[in-house]
Amino acid sequence: MSRFSNFTVAIYCPAQWTAYVSESELVEQIVFFEKYVGVDKVYLETFRSETASKEQVDRCKRIFAEHGVRVSGGITTVTVDLDAEDRKQRRRLFNTFCYSNEAMRRLLKGKVEYTASLFDEFIIDDFFFTQCTCADCQREKGSRLWADFRLEKMREISENLVIKPAKAVNPKVNIIIKYPNWRESFQETGYNPAIQKDMFDMVYTGTETRHPVFTDQHLPRYLSYSLMRFMGNTAPGRNGGGWLDPYECYSIDNYLEQAYLMAFSKPSEITLFCWPSLFNNKVITPMGFRLKQLDEILNHLGKPVGIPVYLPHNSRGEDHLEDYLGMLGVPFDPSPVFASETVVQDQSVFLTASALYDREIIAKIRDFLNNGGRVIASSGFVLGALDQGIGIEDFTSIRYHGRTISVDEFHISRLDHSRMFYTKSTEKIAFPLLEHRNNATWSLVNAGSGDCHSSILMRDTFGRGEFITLVVPSLFSEIKKLPPEVLTRIREEFHPDIFLESGVQVSLFVYGNRTFGLYSYVSGDFSSRPAWVKVHIKGCAKALSLILPETRENIFSAPAGRDKQPSNMPPLYSNVRETVFELRTEPGEFAFYKIL
Repeated sequence: MSRFSNFTVAIYCPAQWTAYVSESELVEQIVFFEKYVGVDKVYLETFRSETASKEQVDRCKRIFAEHGVRVSGGITTVTVDLDAEDRKQRRRLFNTFCYSNEAMRRLLKGKVEYTASLFDEFIIDDFFFTQCTCADCQREKGSRLWADFRLEKMREISENLVIKPAKAVNPKVNIIIKYPNWRESFQETGYNPAIQKDMFDMVYTGTETRHPVFTDQHLPRYLSYSLMRFMGNTAPGRNGGGWLDPYECYSIDNYLEQAYLMAFSKPSEITLFCWPSLFNNKVITPMGFRLKQLDEILNHLGKPVGIPVYLPHNSRGEDHLEDYLGMLGVPFDPSPVFASETVVQDQSVFLTASALYDREIIAKIRDFLNNGGRVIASSGFVLGALDQGIGIEDFTSIRYHGRTISVDEFHISRLDHSRMFYTKSTEKIAFPLLEHRNNATWSLVNAGSGDCHSSILMRDTFGRGEFITLVVPSLFSEIKKLPPEVLTRIREEFHPDIFLESGVQVSLFVYGNRTFGLYSYVSGDFSSRPAWVKVHIKGCAKALSLILPETRENIFSAPAGRDKQPSNMPPLYSNVRETVFELRTEPGEFAFYKIL
């Protein structure tokens, strides 16, 4: 029986470990994991270049079962060169398969049939793609783009070498496809969730972000939350869980926060990769402690909600912009589906350059605005639409003439002019210079230096709706360098019902039952610090109730002071329009609240 009520904990066991672990070693390791983190389930891999024998797999299954651990199978589709001739013919990154090669096709089919004969469920790790460019692949590709060729190729492989053979051997087998953390690149290597989501029984999500600087991917850490929501919206009710690993996490906080952010999305399962890397690893002790706290908090949270971000399948453009904004306190809910057909007045949707992949996007925007919706478009979307000449000129007077502007001065205003003030950043930030016609389009935030200013936040009206343009820095991560007042104004435009007044990297997580949470990031340069954050809530609220896990009740039992906060907090101030609370945040810590 699981020690957690909201999710199960699984650990992945790679084939090289499965093939050789002894019975005594396995028992010792199970005891370790049960003591510190708990293990409800394992994925026991049969093949990853090397194959674990049936005798060894059966031995591991028996021992796990004796300790009350459920066992599913796993496959990683990588293989060494089949022979010397194969090595001469093709070069493959990460030893992924060439699916134009008949010997490799037969090898995969055989390993799938073998695994399906041993398990009623198995997962395919996130090397189920191809980047082979050998002569055979070139011949099959023909004049098509590599992305188009690989998308169709992996659809065919999924059907003919995985699903059909597995179901023929074991009709009741549940097959899970795990998607990696590089959503913006799926199509280039053949990952095809638009189609595969309906082919496989379940999907799974890789949420590894690791260290933000000393890695090859440089992923914004909010992705550990946002990609879970994206895959959940891709296959509602069939996203089996999230997956994280300890590699290139150069502080424990970098490792643990992957689990926090994933948990905030309310997954049904959390998978830790991998068993031999985690055994006797110091990260396991705090992981078990934190998962217990998260489980207790999740009991009180409703469905995650946020500003929809429209990310069509197979799209790219302004990669991870929403994640950089998410780390600054804008709550997002990415989806491959455009906003609902029934539009509520002032309902918002965020469009990055990725949305331009949808050839019907202008028509969808027009209907959305005419029905009272609010489109918040990034500068990348606007620039791309202008360049394509698809009709965005109907919605805004903004034009672009190829110039940039370096800014450190800002003029901020509200629509009703109730607050207008100036502020400066500590260093200059480069933006594309988008020009607009005064009073046809209205500037909400001006930015510039000296006598030359432009706008980085603009408002247009169209029909019953609004078209808001957010100009983002040329280097997306530099948006965090904007003055706190500017960031607050941007957050307010995204989510006027609840927004943060803050200058630090704090994410806001909002739920449908009037609960919300804050998480303050530990920066890679050790500049993190405690901070007081103001939370603006639309309308009247009596107080905030701190949602406390049992393991932390003693921390908050002391009288409130500048280093403590009580379990029930009155507002800092309140009026008819909004209620404002002041909350303390600490790097690497999360806190959740109920609005009373």
